[in-house]
Amino acid sequence: MAEIRLEHVVKRFGDVEAVKDLSLTIADGSFTVLVGPSGCGKTTTLRLIAGLETITSGHIFIGDQDVTHLEPKDRNVAMVFQNYALYPHLTVWENIAFGLMARKVPKPEIEQRVQRAAAMLGIGNLLKRKPRQLSGGQQQRVAIGRAIVRNPNVFLFDEPLSNLDAKLRVEMRTELLKLHRELGSTAVYVTHDQEEAMTMGDVIVVMEGGVIQQKGTPREIYFHPRNRFVAGFIGSPAMNMLAGRLRQGEFVSDALRIPLEVAGPERDVILGIRPEDVQLPGVLPPERETPPVTATVEVIELLGARAIVTLLLNGQEIRAVIEERHLERLQEGEETQVVFDRERLHLFDAQSGERLE
Repeated sequence: MAEIRLEHVVKRFGDVEAVKDLSLTIADGSFTVLVGPSGCGKTTTLRLIAGLETITSGHIFIGDQDVTHLEPKDRNVAMVFQNYALYPHLTVWENIAFGLMARKVPKPEIEQRVQRAAAMLGIGNLLKRKPRQLSGGQQQRVAIGRAIVRNPNVFLFDEPLSNLDAKLRVEMRTELLKLHRELGSTAVYVTHDQEEAMTMGDVIVVMEGGVIQQKGTPREIYFHPRNRFVAGFIGSPAMNMLAGRLRQGEFVSDALRIPLEVAGPERDVILGIRPEDVQLPGVLPPERETPPVTATVEVIELLGARAIVTLLLNGQEIRAVIEERHLERLQEGEETQVVFDRERLHLFDAQSGERLE
């Protein structure tokens, strides 16, 4: 396996700069997820690592080798695509073995590698079938098997689960993580799904506008977002954002007055509060509750053991995640009091969007 380093990488398509002076180190053996909205540059970055796009400027290293100008076949990487890209006229065995046969690997070794990969993926009984005889999840396993048999230094995944239904996506996430641990491989995984990113990545790289907004562990990204974009993108439901001013160590708005442990000059700020940190009085320990405020219950969406509650606070909608056992205290169309967890508040500069510590 190998470390990946991108040094001041730039990629332009005509006048459009899709990747902007990007520098990133991906640790050997890590499972790193590139996440962000459509057009943020994550897939372009992956394709630059693979050699499927030519770099405009900068350098890419895999291990100690500068692969910036190497062809994809010379980089020893394997890529799994969103659309599986299986040959419909070949059997599962032939699809998995295709790359090895093209490299004229000895037949006994091909057989050994195919059988090992099929066993790891639980598709040993499907080797004689054609892709049209397989489910979506089985086709994805075949595509992953084709990558495994190459014994690459790096696995690259381009939204490989996006075509699967919700239940199968969860199952395949687990299978991919088990596979990663077994192989000890370096993996780079691209997705626009922040839940996938949070559950799968050792390291998450949040991108927007061709720029890395933040790199960190899932906990760092979720609990200590570097800026307003990361805070709003990561988390479902999205973080509530309330506009106000920082004045003498307090957040002040028309509806709120909350003491904060933040120093600095008076300025316009945005207070970020995750929905699970909006609660009914008495749910949190008393020392963590902010002073209660009155809001109107608009919609209650029951999700089993919890519910997403949409509230109207001084003309602005905010969302709370409330445990089902507390819902008897709420009624759509009626007023209620809510508090915030003062230990989980986030403050951002209104102009720059950067986090204020």
